[in-house]
Amino acid sequence: MISGSVRFLVNVESLNGVESVGNLSRHRTAPIVTRKSTGEYVIRYVPVISGESLAHAYQMALVEIAEKMGLPVTHRTKQGELIKFANDDVLKEENIASPKDEKDARRFEVDVMLKDVVADVGGFMYAGKNPVRRSSKFSVGYMIPSLKTDEIPAQLEAQFHVRYSVVSSKDEQAIYNVEVGSALYTVSFLLDDGLIGVPSNPGKADKEDELLRIRGARVEASVRALYHLLTGNFGAKRSRFLPQLELKSAVLTVTDFPFVVEPGHSDDYIKLSHERAERAKSILMGKKVKTFAINREGLDTGKAEVKSNPEEVVEALLKEVKG
Repeated sequence: MISGSVRFLVNVESLNGVESVGNLSRHRTAPIVTRKSTGEYVIRYVPVISGESLAHAYQMALVEIAEKMGLPVTHRTKQGELIKFANDDVLKEENIASPKDEKDARRFEVDVMLKDVVADVGGFMYAGKNPVRRSSKFSVGYMIPSLKTDEIPAQLEAQFHVRYSVVSSKDEQAIYNVEVGSALYTVSFLLDDGLIGVPSNPGKADKEDELLRIRGARVEASVRALYHLLTGNFGAKRSRFLPQLELKSAVLTVTDFPFVVEPGHSDDYIKLSHERAERAKSILMGKKVKTFAINREGLDTGKAEVKSNPEEVVEALLKEVKG
C-alpha cells in the first residue's frame, strides 16, 4: 500500500468552482474545525478542492499513461466520461454480458476490468438488475488549508474582469467576477496497489490468468499516475487562472500492511509518519516499510529517505512496487 500527504503553497487559483451567483463564479469552500492556542475549538470556512476533482484528475492521468503502455481503456473513459459500466447501454457498447445473478458477479467484474484499467483502479458500480460494485483502489480526500497555527493560511477574493470590445454592442460586453483562493494546502491519498488487478466479488473464477499476466503493468501505470498529484496537475479553470503552485513538502510510505500517513498540518508530520509506520509494522506483523520525503521547508524528516523532487519520489515508488 502507498500512502501519502503533500503540502502545496498555491497562490491565485480557481481550481475548484461551484455554482455561479449572478456574475460571480464562486470557489468551493467547506467548514473545518481547528483548535486555537488558547484551547477552544472553532469553525472556519476555508477554500478547498474536492476529492472528486482530484480523483478525476488522477484517473485521467491514468488514462494517458495506460494508452502509452498499451493497457485497455474504453472510449468513454478516454473522453473523461467516468460512468464506468453503470448501465446496460454501456455494457452493449463494450459487448459485456450483464450479470445473471450474484454468482455471476465475479465473472462480470473480471470482464469489466479487462476492458478498462481505470475501472480496475478507480472502481465502478453497475446499477442494473443484479448490481455489482468494485471499490476504488485509489482514495483521496479534500485538499484543505494546513492548520498549523491560529492563523489559517488561506484567503478568498473575487477578481473583477470585463469582456470588452470597441465595435461590439453594449449587450455583448460583460462584467464578471471570479473568486480565487490562495492557501498553504495539504492533501492525503492512498493507493492499494496490492489489490489492483485482483477481483473482489464472489463467484466462479474466469479469465483471471489474463488479469494476473498484466497486473504488474497495471500497478506500474497506477504509480506513474501519482506524478500528476505530486506536481499539482489537477483542477479546473487553468487556462486563465493557472495557479502559482509550489510543492513545499511531502511524505509517502510503501508498506505491506494497511497504513495512513499523518496529514500535513504539523511541521513534524514527515517524522511522525515514519515513526508510526515502523511501530505499525510490528503491531500488524508487516515485513516492509519504506518512507520517502520531499523537504523544502526545513522540516524534521527523522529517518525518512529524502528526495529532491517528485520525479525522484515516483522513481523510488516504481522500484519498490516492482520488487
